[in-house]
Amino acid sequence: MEPIKSLLSRSRPGKLGLLEVVAMGVGGMVSGGIYAVLGVAMRQAGNAVPLSYLIGGVITLLTAYSYLKLTLHYKEHGGAFTFVEHATDDLHIAGFVGWVLVIGYVGVMAMYAFAFGAYTLTAARAVVGIELPQILRPIISVLMVAAFVGLNLSGVHETGLFEDIAVYIKLIVLLSLATLGIAFYSGDPFAMDVFNKGHLSPITGFAIIFVSYEGFQLLVYDYDDIENVDRILPIGMYISIVIAILIYVSVSFMATLQLSPDQLIVHEETALAAAVSNIPLLGGIGFVLVILSAMKSTSSGINATLFGTSRLVHEIATEGVIPRLFSFRNREGIPVYALLLMGGLTAAFAALGTLKQITEFGSIAFLIADAVANVVNLEVADETGSNRLFPALGLIGTVTAIPIVLYHLYRTDIGILLWIIGIFGSVFLLEFFYIERQPFDTEIDGDG
Repeated sequence: MEPIKSLLSRSRPGKLGLLEVVAMGVGGMVSGGIYAVLGVAMRQAGNAVPLSYLIGGVITLLTAYSYLKLTLHYKEHGGAFTFVEHATDDLHIAGFVGWVLVIGYVGVMAMYAFAFGAYTLTAARAVVGIELPQILRPIISVLMVAAFVGLNLSGVHETGLFEDIAVYIKLIVLLSLATLGIAFYSGDPFAMDVFNKGHLSPITGFAIIFVSYEGFQLLVYDYDDIENVDRILPIGMYISIVIAILIYVSVSFMATLQLSPDQLIVHEETALAAAVSNIPLLGGIGFVLVILSAMKSTSSGINATLFGTSRLVHEIATEGVIPRLFSFRNREGIPVYALLLMGGLTAAFAALGTLKQITEFGSIAFLIADAVANVVNLEVADETGSNRLFPALGLIGTVTAIPIVLYHLYRTDIGILLWIIGIFGSVFLLEFFYIERQPFDTEIDGDG
């Protein structure tokens, strides 16, 4: 009992303990990974979607090993960008990774914003009885992003205690819905054709929805705020990933039992709510419960990701790797231009992209970032004390997934493929032609 008590106790006020770290990790992953991405995952993997989430979870655990070893070795909170910066003298490579992280998190927030807009329209119809036109979806998404940019610029953010409680309530609700959906299924779940989309469908599915697990990296950015970080960060990160895997696998399995292919086509953007509405014991009440939970979860996801990643952009800018403008902080310490950059790009993605585009774009970005983390840990394994097997397996998983996504897009939607290649190509060219390359001291050079 004493070791457990020591993990839950905090010697310094304002520091994050194990419960907070787990809540942040689970909240960062599950916010959009189940409410927004489930329909996209089911359309691709069919009944094998639980296997897609399981494969993605295992590769995430392997990659988390690299993140933890490197973070605790370098004792910095910059994530993949920091790892590359230490491992190479080529600032163009570090800069490209920095840009990939920036646009990756933009994709994540756009995914949340898109889902919030879709669930808002569904809520208006189901709760209030008003059928709103679809043209309002992008408008609602943009307004939500703008609201949280304004909230962050004002220096206001949701209380940690409230967010912790909300995450654990969400965890209980989702697992309960999964249990009820499986228990009240009238057919034989073992008679289901698991590979109804083909035997390779779960592999393609995991590559496409890998973005569902991106939230674990956010814990690294809070390195300086975690109590007894050498012990609590690893335990908290692994626990949160395992919980996310449990939620994804159980909820997606329930959805395959409760949703017919025709229903999935109609409700792809709100697949979880549609699946829960088919559970006999819940029906309309469950439908409304999921809608309201999704709206709360996706909006919190936007706020938390915007808050954390705007600080990451500021950190990258102070190293002289992206334009110095984004290192500016006002007198309250708020990274104003970083917030405006992230918010503006997020609003554009959410308004102009489809959920499928945004999901696949985000997955590619984080597959690249995670592959980089595994490569660096392989190179410095002797320094970090790492077992090379884990980063090697993580690298194989992440690197293999990238061409799988690209080939899938080539066969199914060449337009999305060109759209994604265009964005990453532009980032590469921007990095190549960006000349200024020196870090600066904000205390001397000025920070606002």
